[in-house]
Amino acid sequence: MKTALIVIAVLVGLIVLAGLVLYFIGRGQPERHTARRTFTVPQPRAAVWAVLTDYAAMPQWWPAVKAVRMEKKPTGEVITWNKDSHGREIGFRTREEQAPARLVREITGDNLPFGGIWTYELAEENGVTRVTLTEDGFIQPPLFRAIARYFIGLDATMKDFEKYFTARLATK
Repeated sequence: MKTALIVIAVLVGLIVLAGLVLYFIGRGQPERHTARRTFTVPQPRAAVWAVLTDYAAMPQWWPAVKAVRMEKKPTGEVITWNKDSHGREIGFRTREEQAPARLVREITGDNLPFGGIWTYELAEENGVTRVTLTEDGFIQPPLFRAIARYFIGLDATMKDFEKYFTARLATK
């Protein structure tokens, strides 16, 4: 019994030490970051734009989004609330829309530990569309910054989006 308690104490100590190390590594990382992905899809830009801006259909093709709720503000602005797999709702608003070439969407909300802007730029050549997705984001908690940078990747959500977005367009 005494040996088991020692083993448990050592394991807990190592976990706490690892958390502290990651925290201090994260403190050394900037809160703000920029990540970029470029990919092509064998669809014309208008078809790509249609899927990209059909927010209500997103849960049908992107597993990271479980539901979408639309909210129209008195100003006329529309906020889309995406529910994730943890049941959290994250608001998005369109900052700029130049159909079918450029879309800028921003995470909106008060006191969020992360956020940022996704800029989609679409260029078509011979019926093939090149999508450039740029994230200008921030991650406030130092522990999360370290985990995102060294274990998950700052572009992990963008890679996931690319995978499912291109698959969705392949069925169009």
